[in-house]
Amino acid sequence: MELALRTVRRSGYGNAIVLHHDEADGLASAALTKLAFEKLGLETELICLDKLYPEVVASIEGIPGRIIAYVDLGSGHVDLLKESNQAKNTILVLDHHDTKPSSDPLVLNLNPELDGFSGEKEASSATVAYLFAKSVDPELQRYAHLALIGSMEIPGETQGLNSLVEEDAERISVTQKEGRDDYRIRTENTSISRAKAATVLNVLGSVGYYNDGPRTGVHACINGFDVRTLKTANGLEGKRKEVNKRMLEAIRSGGLSQLKMIQWFNARDNYQGMSGKVVGSFCSYLRFQRGVNPVKYLIGMMNVPPDIPGWGRLPAPLVKVSGRAPQPLITLIEKGTRPSLSKILPEACSLAGGFGDGHSVAASGVFPIGGENHFLQHLDRMANS
Repeated sequence: MELALRTVRRSGYGNAIVLHHDEADGLASAALTKLAFEKLGLETELICLDKLYPEVVASIEGIPGRIIAYVDLGSGHVDLLKESNQAKNTILVLDHHDTKPSSDPLVLNLNPELDGFSGEKEASSATVAYLFAKSVDPELQRYAHLALIGSMEIPGETQGLNSLVEEDAERISVTQKEGRDDYRIRTENTSISRAKAATVLNVLGSVGYYNDGPRTGVHACINGFDVRTLKTANGLEGKRKEVNKRMLEAIRSGGLSQLKMIQWFNARDNYQGMSGKVVGSFCSYLRFQRGVNPVKYLIGMMNVPPDIPGWGRLPAPLVKVSGRAPQPLITLIEKGTRPSLSKILPEACSLAGGFGDGHSVAASGVFPIGGENHFLQHLDRMANS
């Protein structure tokens, strides 16, 4: 963090752009990074992405003279970030997904996994962004609750770097324990449970992706979760619940499609108007339902439009794919007897003409429409290796 801060200051640049993921951890990370950059006097622009598309990277990194931050995405594509940086910008990656080190001094991969922490258990991206913000100005500790909100996506007891954030938030009294596993966040403009705040941001970022939801979510992180924001999120969540209900009824009626090592469904255009993140959220819910094979990889797909709000239009529509491991399969992956999703899903996406990234038990990717069968066959083969 200290090296990153020195590098940013030495650059002499006056502008920054933050590319961030479209759920609670990504929006909280974006807010913290924006606050840190603005403390450094940088004029900061935000672009929310469901996946780190090479076309977006090439266009952003092709413009010289600015700081570029990838938050809650980027770690799985370090080589792409290095190769695309022809303009020699200063790049920060504030992420917790599976990664490898960067050998380029202009591409600073600030991922706790490179220092022995688990990005699946001990550090959210919001925690990484918070630690950077705190190194910029200790006064930004008053936003420690944003890292707590982002770390809601990590299951189990708070540990590792996330516990440092928890200690900061309790010490400065922006949170207090509420029940067994939750916190009440109390700031000048907000009184909301951590779980509710995470839900609101998840909905705004993914369900509201094409309706200015990410911007609304980042604004709420910085300025408070007001009544209007909560009402917007409730309306969007109602739309998603309707689609989830239809999808669940269809799966209960016809079952999941089956291959030897994977089980899958294709939502196609059912989630139209929402980002690809929603199919991953549905998979996370579905893996606990009756009728799901506990030792097969669970795969969900949906069609996504080529539009990127705030950037432009990709060459063609794509399929978003998400993979989740039911709990018994998680145990096998952790023992090393079954392959990690973060390894096999990106490889299968690549063979289908796309790319992917993620964690060992939860990963996602994209590929062109028409490559579904190609992707599934490759994934099933690799899952059996």
